[in-house]
Amino acid sequence: METRAMKKRTDILILILMVALLISGCWSRREMESLSYILVLGIDQGEDGGFKIYAQVGKPRQSEGGGGGGGGEQPVFHTLTSEGRDMSEAVNKLFLKSTKIPDLSHLQLLIFSTKLAAKGIQQVLDFLRRDFSLRENIRVAVAEVSIEDLLKVEEKLGNQPALAIINQFLINTQRSTVVQAEFKDLVSQLLEPDLQAVLPMIGASEDRFTLGKTAVFDGYKMAATLDMPETLGLQLWRDQVRTGYVTIPQSDPGKVVSFKIINSKTKVRVSWKNNKLFVQANTDMTLDIQEMLDIDSKELKTRAKHYFVNRMRDTLQVAKDEGIEFLGISALLRREDPKKWESVKNRWQEVLLQAEYDLRCNVRIRGQGPVR
Repeated sequence: METRAMKKRTDILILILMVALLISGCWSRREMESLSYILVLGIDQGEDGGFKIYAQVGKPRQSEGGGGGGGGEQPVFHTLTSEGRDMSEAVNKLFLKSTKIPDLSHLQLLIFSTKLAAKGIQQVLDFLRRDFSLRENIRVAVAEVSIEDLLKVEEKLGNQPALAIINQFLINTQRSTVVQAEFKDLVSQLLEPDLQAVLPMIGASEDRFTLGKTAVFDGYKMAATLDMPETLGLQLWRDQVRTGYVTIPQSDPGKVVSFKIINSKTKVRVSWKNNKLFVQANTDMTLDIQEMLDIDSKELKTRAKHYFVNRMRDTLQVAKDEGIEFLGISALLRREDPKKWESVKNRWQEVLLQAEYDLRCNVRIRGQGPVR
């Protein structure tokens, strides 16, 4: 009996192992070595109105001679470039630039040039949505500098630009200082009848990447840019602030107080009163003091409240000036009063300009943070 039971268990283990091998899809090392995994794909407008693409791949460790970090003259990445009259032709030409098959299944970051974003990204998205190997959760951004220069930066703490950019996005989106946008978010926002897409912008200095600005789209075209304070305002409007740090100036010149955001919740309500839109936005914020001088506690709260409300007002002003609905107000009205939204959606800029706004922030300063 024991022998039969043991044989049965052995058969089950063999079956599980065979299934695991089938699921993995990697039958041999040769199959993996025949692919060139693209980690970052940059797309720019070509010289003749087509598209130029930059595909950055990492080099295998064994090609570095076993040294640590690939120091010296040899970078541990390689950027393939190609150009075509449309995206299909540009991607097909990548096969002529490499002895390996370019593969998008491991893509982690998609970058549009500012020039292409301003012209429109509809054709690019149409192509990418047809590639089923492309994952929906890849990050998407707009390059503040040329994509070519961006992908040449070798950050001091990481010598592969693709991984350094991705890691920096991860760190800063967790701190609520950078808009987070994935491929599925971009597509869904562009398909919404009353919400415009926003994408983070990434720049580069001599040896590092810079984040904080935001590209605002009107349809498929980039139409405006938000600076860092306006980006914070956007995050507040969209209730995307979870944690982070802010430094707030006080009434005395030169005096500032730094806070850590413990939690934040913004509730926006809309209604139609006296033939105009009425918008109420209330943010509840819990803060810890990170660093301060001798400042009255009452002033601390007042200055913090004004700071966050002003960030929301600054971002609202961009929406008014540009006539672009990227705050989510229109979507709220559509849900609250679909008939009224239908009657005013074609004159939304006028509605935004004439609307009444009640912006408030309730601040709770919990303490002075962990000390020892």
